[in-house]
Amino acid sequence: MSAAAVSRVFTAPHVFIAHRATRRSPPRGPVRVHAAAGARHSGIVGDDLVHGSSLTSTRDTPSHVPPASGAAAGGVPVAAGIAPEDLVHGSSLVATRYAPTKQPSSSSSSTQGIAAQGSGKPVAYIAPTCPFAHKAWLALVEKEVDFEMRAVDLNDKQPDMIAAYGVASPDAGSVAKVPILIHDGVAMIESALCATYVAEAFKSSGADLLPATPAEQYKVGLWCETFAVGPPFFRALRATSQSDVDSALDDLRSVLRKCERCLEIAQTTTGRDKGQSDGPFVLGAKYSMAEVLTSTMLPRLSVALGHYRGFRLHAAVEEMGLHRLARWMDASMDRPSMRQTLGEVGRVKGVDAGSAFIDHFAKFVSWKGE
Repeated sequence: MSAAAVSRVFTAPHVFIAHRATRRSPPRGPVRVHAAAGARHSGIVGDDLVHGSSLTSTRDTPSHVPPASGAAAGGVPVAAGIAPEDLVHGSSLVATRYAPTKQPSSSSSSTQGIAAQGSGKPVAYIAPTCPFAHKAWLALVEKEVDFEMRAVDLNDKQPDMIAAYGVASPDAGSVAKVPILIHDGVAMIESALCATYVAEAFKSSGADLLPATPAEQYKVGLWCETFAVGPPFFRALRATSQSDVDSALDDLRSVLRKCERCLEIAQTTTGRDKGQSDGPFVLGAKYSMAEVLTSTMLPRLSVALGHYRGFRLHAAVEEMGLHRLARWMDASMDRPSMRQTLGEVGRVKGVDAGSAFIDHFAKFVSWKGE
């Protein structure tokens, strides 16, 4: 079953996903985030203008028509919302269940409930389309952590998620956000903090994501400061005129040029780190927290700006001659953890990942051109 076909089997507002502590190799080939043919969205850009990027959304024709709701491949019923093994092949997904509905609990009982989870596997509340929650998700998959993912619909947050955020947040009355990570009886929030915690707490398994030297730590920090694509991205989506769009995209191009320069600095090493610079990542051949904390913006930026504003990310990078950045983007998108989690975005949302991102960012777009 193709990834696009698998993604359409389930549509559930709240799903519990159990992750195995093993990694399966995804199929190889060019990495693309696909939006289904005949997309129902009406941005100012036709889907044909979104083609030509190795990152952006393109039309996708599934290898075969997905089964009807309530049936798996080969007509096998999906009893009680449990995915049969053939639907989770190539993924760390083991089971998908509808989350039970329950009433919000008091602060003291919420704290006790979280403490009671300390003896089990980590629990991560993740909104699959959110780029910030994706950071913690990537870290968990990279570290091959055996964890339970509780998928969150940001338009219909489950009471236990809201309660967990209230326990973890210094501002208990603020709007509940993702990710939320619960481990050893402690609830944690903020994407970078959760992702870094995972890298530190599970050092003995999976990929080594942490900088090995102070110099590497500096490079990771410099990259994360430089990769400030978020502000111009959201400005472009929220723009109310073409001049606003053009201004935001000019600012985005400026950030991308700075990223190219930052990669040149990071990958041109001397002294203690000499000989480790070969490779596409910030730390050369080593995939690290630099990528975990930034690469999740790539598919969202590419799909959303491609669909709504006609900006082709990879084409723009190539036109500007940002060869290091292009290489970094391709390598980050080709990472097995990125492939796996993007596949699961579509699976959880019930549409392909590209369409899911278009849906997610639609709320930021009011002006769609004249």
